[in-house]
Amino acid sequence: MSWYDPFNVFDPGKGYRSATGEIKKGYKEAQGYLKPYNQAGMDQIGRLTGAENKLMDPAALQNEWAQGYEISPYAKQLQDQAMNSGMEGAGSMGLLGSSSALNSIQQGSSNIMQKDRQNYMNDLMQKYMTGIGVGQNIFNQGSGSAGQMGQNAMTQGQNLAGLKFGENNAMMNQFMNMIKLYQASQGGGAAQGGGM
Repeated sequence: MSWYDPFNVFDPGKGYRSATGEIKKGYKEAQGYLKPYNQAGMDQIGRLTGAENKLMDPAALQNEWAQGYEISPYAKQLQDQAMNSGMEGAGSMGLLGSSSALNSIQQGSSNIMQKDRQNYMNDLMQKYMTGIGVGQNIFNQGSGSAGQMGQNAMTQGQNLAGLKFGENNAMMNQFMNMIKLYQASQGGGAAQGGGM
C-alpha cells in the first residue's frame, strides 16, 4: 500500500471537521438534557426570595395567615361540649347565673379556640417550610445542572480549539510527514543498494 493517499492529500483537515461536527452534536444533546433542570432551578429563585422575605417579617406573615383562620369542626365540637359541661356543673351547684361560672365557661371556650388557632398556625408553618424545602431541592438540582452546563461549555471550547488547531496544521503536518517518508525511502534504498 502506498503512503500516498489521494483522499487526504488535498484535504487533510477533513477528519478534524468531521470530529468537530460530532462533538458539537453531542454537546448540544447533553445541554438539551440539562436545560429543563436548569430552568426549573432558575424558576425557584423568585419563589424562594419571596418566601425568605415573608419569613423576615413574621408578624406580617402571621397576620396574613390569621385572616384565613376559621375554627375547626373538632374545636367547635369541643367548645360545645365544654359549654354544656360547664352549664350542667354550674346548674348542679346552683351557680347557673353567676358571673364567675359564666367567666369560667367563656375562658374554657376561649382556650379551646386559642389552641385550635395555634395548631392552625403551626400546620401552616410546617407546610410553608416543606414547600420552601421542595423549592430548595429543585433549585439545588438546577444549580448543579447549570454548573454541569458551564463545565460542558468549557470542555467543548477546549475540544473545539484543539480540533481547530489540528485542522489548521493538518496540511503542514502531512507535508512534513511526506518529506520524512520520502527521505526514509531514499535513505533506505541507498542502504539496501550499498549492502548488495
